[in-house]
Amino acid sequence: MRKRVLAPDRVLLLLSLIPYLREHGPTPVPQLAAAFDVAPELLRALVRFLGTAGVPGETLSYQHEDLFDIDWDALERDDVVSLTHTVAVDDAPRFAPSETAAIIAGLQALTPMLGEADARLAQRTAARLGAALGAGAPALSVTADPQDPRIPLIVSAIEARRALAFEYRDAAGRTSSRTADPIALTQHAGSWYLRAHCRDRRAERSFRVEQMSEARVLQLPAERHEASGEEARTAFDLVATLPAHLLPRIRGFDPEVIEEDAEGRVRVRVEAWHEGAAIRLVQAAPGDVVIESPRHAREAVRAWAERALGAAGAATPPGALG
Repeated sequence: MRKRVLAPDRVLLLLSLIPYLREHGPTPVPQLAAAFDVAPELLRALVRFLGTAGVPGETLSYQHEDLFDIDWDALERDDVVSLTHTVAVDDAPRFAPSETAAIIAGLQALTPMLGEADARLAQRTAARLGAALGAGAPALSVTADPQDPRIPLIVSAIEARRALAFEYRDAAGRTSSRTADPIALTQHAGSWYLRAHCRDRRAERSFRVEQMSEARVLQLPAERHEASGEEARTAFDLVATLPAHLLPRIRGFDPEVIEEDAEGRVRVRVEAWHEGAAIRLVQAAPGDVVIESPRHAREAVRAWAERALGAAGAATPPGALG
């Protein structure tokens, strides 16, 4: 005995019936009933209803071309269902050029995080979408950047909840060995960052992936840690000025030169995640680097300088300064 077909199931049956008929062509009602495991009487009723269904056109009213149509003679005389006109299912979804460009950009951004097979599929899909844009569309590059092998490695560590070990080169160029429990992988201004709890520093840190090397997933389970407040922290632009000839000293900060004046001083922009970056930037060329913005970074440098002066004064014998 066949089960009772409720209204929601009838809708699903209708949606399945259309592609089936498009693929198989004219089909006897008993064969359709067997294929969908429903009573032939119900199937005939659904097919008759299909002849009154469709999609409203641009005028939001149903015209003849907006309705499904069937071969009524074949149904009544031979008990055969044959679609002679379909709507909606023949229409491929279409995106505006800007929407297609956004999809391509999203695929390119996701590709480094995917496995090898999925990454190839994403690249092929992006290429096909780019080709479908046509000559009048904006110029787009669908060539994926070389995949950074560290990205899928970090993703696998996050998914498996395993600790990571790696060598890390800080902004000053110093390299240290780190073991960290990964929390999240984010992208900002074209660079990837790993937010993790550093076991060596016993605190949450943000690591720039391109400054990591010899990364490997450990068998150690990643430990859970209390949120340190850094979770909501985002990158900010640190703006500073310094003599142009001192640029090599801050190369590790990856500075972007904004402008240069006639006196040979340059204004640079540095991406930072913590006020401490401003202090390290000043330490690279004491007395020559001036932090312009943001205000909280200037205040951090001021507080650091006052602490340093206080410590120097306490350690200096009376009369030593003059």
